[in-house]
Amino acid sequence: MEKTLNMKFDKGLLLAVILLLVVGIVIVYTGTSPIAMQKGLPAEYFAISHIKKVLIGLFAMVVVMMIDYSFWYKLARPLFFFCMLAMLAVFFQGEAVKGAARWLSFGPIKLQPSEFMKLGIFSLLSVKLVEAGNDIKNFKVGFMRPMVLVGMVSIALFFQPNYSMMIMILATSIVLIYVSGVPLKHIMKVFVFSPVLVIVAYTQAYRTMRIKAWLDPEKYPDVAHQLRHSLIALGNGGFSGTGIGQGTQKLGYVPESYKDAAFSILGEELGFIGAFIVLFLFAIFAYRGFLIARSSTTRFGKYFAVALTSSICINMMIHVCVCTGLIPTTGQPLPFISFGGTSLIIALVSVGILLNISKPNTGKQIHEVQINSTSYSMRYT
Repeated sequence: MEKTLNMKFDKGLLLAVILLLVVGIVIVYTGTSPIAMQKGLPAEYFAISHIKKVLIGLFAMVVVMMIDYSFWYKLARPLFFFCMLAMLAVFFQGEAVKGAARWLSFGPIKLQPSEFMKLGIFSLLSVKLVEAGNDIKNFKVGFMRPMVLVGMVSIALFFQPNYSMMIMILATSIVLIYVSGVPLKHIMKVFVFSPVLVIVAYTQAYRTMRIKAWLDPEKYPDVAHQLRHSLIALGNGGFSGTGIGQGTQKLGYVPESYKDAAFSILGEELGFIGAFIVLFLFAIFAYRGFLIARSSTTRFGKYFAVALTSSICINMMIHVCVCTGLIPTTGQPLPFISFGGTSLIIALVSVGILLNISKPNTGKQIHEVQINSTSYSMRYT
């Protein structure tokens, strides 16, 4: 495990992430202080807990940034295998919350294996696409083999159930496979199965009710409670917001607003201006992340950077679309901003990997198969 100590890395990406973390601390404090006081706790109780997780995540980010990303190339297969076992373990020893078995408990510590699987599946997919070499356009080698891995993860997520995470991993995987140079005609075959996803969405009563409530909130006011009050919060915010701490929808109207509806609280208290700034920071993150991918000297570095950047951005888009009523209600945190946990720490670990890829002279330990440029084309160069 070689460490790279030079300080040349993408500071623009890091600055965008730090600013998002600062906004997150403010939103978590204002969103949780009424809950804390209602429980007889100090107003800053949950905010301090969140800050501790931010610090843990930043420490992990710095450590990962110092480790040459070739480490992830070597670790990809055992990491995927370990994450798969952990995801299966939740069905036998996991802790169910609101009917979903997604967490493993180790005393006071709760971990969500599916968050770790983001690193496992995307590192192994990147390795598989690198190993495909000149056969990347072959349907079996370039498309089917990677998609088998994605299918395994998707099935495990479906039975947890964690439908939103399943969609995020599937969408990110398709982006990665497309970028690697797999012919579009192969990728389009995925959409033949899109009706299956719709059918799957209706296989459980709570999903069916969420979709019905999304289509007709007035007819199902109880189920559409979070959606309706998220929209009210955004409407209350107007252009400049009600002011930090002055929002009303966090006062029991939007459940766990500091987690699954953080963007709504942000929009209410900071208004259109605050929401625009946050989305602009995510745009900077995406731009710098894809620029890192483009500048990487290895195909693995390019693929892994695309996957990590895409996963965080798709996660953000799902959260924002839920809060604005563009898709049915589901539980996905807003990266870097929602109340901390496994998702926050894994997001910061992903940032650490991106920062290491952005360093010059990293990845030299990766020995990739030479490819014939006439038979291979990568869409992100």
